[in-house]
Amino acid sequence: MASNEIKNNHIIQTALWLTEEIPLYVYLVRGADYSVFIDSGIKSMFSMLLDTARKSGVANHDIKYILHTHSHHDHIGSNAQLKAATGCKVAAHPQYAHWHSDFERHYQEFARPFPEIIEDTPALRSEVMDFLDHPHQVDLLVDEGSVFHLGGGPELEAFRFSGHMTAELGWYEKSAKTLILGDVITLMDAPFIHGYLSVRGYRQSLQKISELINQLPVESILMAHFPPSGPDQVKALIGRASQYLDKIESTILQTIQHHGTMHLETLWLLVCKALDKIAEFRALSTVYAHVEDLKSRNLIIENTDRTFTLIKA
Repeated sequence: MASNEIKNNHIIQTALWLTEEIPLYVYLVRGADYSVFIDSGIKSMFSMLLDTARKSGVANHDIKYILHTHSHHDHIGSNAQLKAATGCKVAAHPQYAHWHSDFERHYQEFARPFPEIIEDTPALRSEVMDFLDHPHQVDLLVDEGSVFHLGGGPELEAFRFSGHMTAELGWYEKSAKTLILGDVITLMDAPFIHGYLSVRGYRQSLQKISELINQLPVESILMAHFPPSGPDQVKALIGRASQYLDKIESTILQTIQHHGTMHLETLWLLVCKALDKIAEFRALSTVYAHVEDLKSRNLIIENTDRTFTLIKA
């Protein structure tokens, strides 16, 4: 299928460009009994989302749930407005449910897991907080195996992934043979490192997507920051992502080997420079995820105060 087409009439896309390079897609799945949004984008998308629903013949009271892929700020930003306008319920994985009701904790855990390195600045707060509307409760906790029957054919089943976050969901729409993902496959061409928290989890998730494409089966894959894609396109993307993980790992190992014992902050800055990426909080979390992975494989050792040394064979 072409990379910009959705081949059914009950999954409808709303698109916004976050930057010139990065799109954000939110999907409405329309059923005979009720409809759902998969994520809610950022707060400025609220009117766009309702307009998408209206033009698709979906009234406000027909929207029963927002089914989340994950709870990052650019995926939950319109939740409170949609709840107020439609009476819908928010469904999300329990691990990050507190990010919906406590935006300060969301900000600190997401952007400043290393507060001694990442300064709390107005610009950083704005980067996260400006995408969010109002704190709200998660109404329904969901995980792999959760199923929603929308009526008239559409049925959504949750599959769990990790890597980008330690808990993320993908939603398989059975009647359209369509897998709807959030950020399971991260951006590789962005000017920053589109972060992930577990290298092993990311690799396992890439393998799981490949298996699901063949087993379910899957004819179309919809993602938050990539255009609608077919199985072959996504398999190629999975290959690129795997190589990207390898490249970051090798850069980290080469950097430590060249400089000897290194502090996390210095390693983060040098790796970003080597990869020509902006040194910001997502990259820091990613470098730390690789450090933890390399430690678990006995390739590096952690000394004191977040310093690391290569283990020589």
